[in-house]
This record gives sequence, C-alpha cells and structure tokens, in this order.
Amino acid sequence: MAQWYFDEDGDLSVLAGKTVGVFGYGNQGRSQALNMRDAGIDVIVGSRSDASAEKSQEDGFETLPLAEAALKADILFVLVPDEVMPAVYAEHIAPNLVPGNVVNFASGYNVHFKKIVPQDDVDVIMLAPRMVGQGVRDTVVAGVGFPSLVAVHQDATGHAWSTLIALAKAIGSTRMGVIESSFEEETVADLFNEHFGFLHAVRQGVEVLVEKGVSYEAAILELYASGEMREIGQYFVDHGLFDQLKLHSRTSAFGQLAWARPSPEAEQASKDHLRNVIDRIKDGTFASKWQEVQEGGMKEFEAAEAELQQQPFWQEELKLYKRLGRI
Repeated sequence: MAQWYFDEDGDLSVLAGKTVGVFGYGNQGRSQALNMRDAGIDVIVGSRSDASAEKSQEDGFETLPLAEAALKADILFVLVPDEVMPAVYAEHIAPNLVPGNVVNFASGYNVHFKKIVPQDDVDVIMLAPRMVGQGVRDTVVAGVGFPSLVAVHQDATGHAWSTLIALAKAIGSTRMGVIESSFEEETVADLFNEHFGFLHAVRQGVEVLVEKGVSYEAAILELYASGEMREIGQYFVDHGLFDQLKLHSRTSAFGQLAWARPSPEAEQASKDHLRNVIDRIKDGTFASKWQEVQEGGMKEFEAAEAELQQQPFWQEELKLYKRLGRI
C-alpha cells in the first residue's frame, strides 16, 4: 500500500524564514503561489517580462527576473513547461543555486529522463498535483483540497521529506491527502494517461457511427459535445469507475458493464498494446522522439495536427461548434 500524508503530518514551521520562488506563473504556478501565500509562506515569482509577469504583479507578488529570483529563493518551484524547462533551468536556475536549496518539480519527466541533472548539494523533490491548475486554487478555497503525488529524488540536507510535506500542506493538498511516489512512477503514469489513446478512440467512435448511418452532429453530441460526459466524469470521481453505473438506467448499466466488455482474447490483445505503450515510455523511446520533434522545429507535431484538421471529423466538429455558439 502507498504511504499517505495528511494535514496533521505537515509542519509549516519548517518553512519559517524561507522564501519560495515560483518559476512559471501559469495556471499551476498562480494557484500554488496564491495558496502558499494564504498559508503564510513568503512567495516571490521568477518570470520573464511577459503577460505572466504582469499578472503576478497584479496579484501582489514580488516579481523578479528568473536569475534574480533563483538567487533570492531558498525553495524553487520549477513550473515552466516541460519542453522549455531544461533550457530555463540551465541558464537561469542552476548557476544561482547554493548548497541547501530545495528544488521542487511538479512532474518527474525532466529529472527522470536526465534532461535536468541537479547538483549534489541541493534537495530535489516532487510535488505533483493530480488536479488542473485552476482546480488547485478552487478546491482549496472551497475547503476540500486535491490529491498529489510526492517524492524525494535527492535528500542533501536530511530534511527533504519534512520540507516536502510542509509544502504539500502549504498548497492545500494534504487536506485531501498526498501519496508517496517516485519521479519514475509519476512520469510513467502521467505519460500513459496521455498515450493510451482516449482521444483517438472517441474519434474512431464518431467515424464508425457515421459509417453506419448516424449524422456527424448526432455522433459528436452523443459521445462528448453535449456535456453529458463531463457529468459522468464527475460520477467517476464521486462513486468509482463502475459503481457510478447505479446512476444510469439499467439498460445503460448492462450495456456498459457486461455487453461492451471485450472477449478475453480481445482484452488480452488490448492489454498487450497498453503494455507496449508503457514499455516505450519506460525505455525512453517517447522522450527521445519528443526531443527529436522539438529539435526539428516542431514540424512533425504541426504536420500531424494539420493532417487531422483536414479530416471530415474535424471539419464537421468545427461546424457543429459554430452552430452551438461555442466558436
């Protein structure tokens, strides 16, 4: 069983006299910064001179250039996007670290795949919310909190765990509970969630329904555009993946629980495919490919998007969303 930590396990006094620097004032950075400030933590923001810097200043945070903030902060929340993080870290953060600093990541990706290799004399931790950025703020304001995965990659000071759990409490996550993990586990689970094919499964569902005589409008509305799936997703959260079926008609429940289950052979083939997805994450195949795409100027990424945009599915969805007034 995984180890859980809650509010009573975190001691905010270990952060007394410490300055937390938030690098990347997007949805996650802003929400975490506001939550920490509400908890009494001294927070500054490191940012380029852009709209995010203007926003952090409007929110009342001392906002400094990245290198200056890195030099001033004792604890550094590195929350910039994965693809630019290694360059930002190498140029602005690493040269300004001193022994005993704490470097916190919200994802294990760059450290696990050694795109970033921190120096030996700093604590390296991970506080990874399992919640979208705005939800990190909204759930705390509502008094509920949100779950996170937490891990210590490097404990140079001997106090990395107490610092990590205190920070988890400061952002509001220990209200619901945080789970001890690792940089590898978080990376594998996070990438798998993005790679196992949900979007393309829905796309194929629309295309097959159309092949069988259903209009694009009816197919797209049925599978996602009506908003019903958003409500069902909340049922998953509140009741569990299959227990939420009690909120459906018995016709729906039987169709989903029993009739739609693949044969043992088909289920095994599907699991074999998913195992291969995980293997290609763990052996670095995806990370290498993503690096190649970035170094190639994102041309392959843009080509894949452009190809899909020419498909009837994309065009019909666009027309429907215009009719619905969403575009």
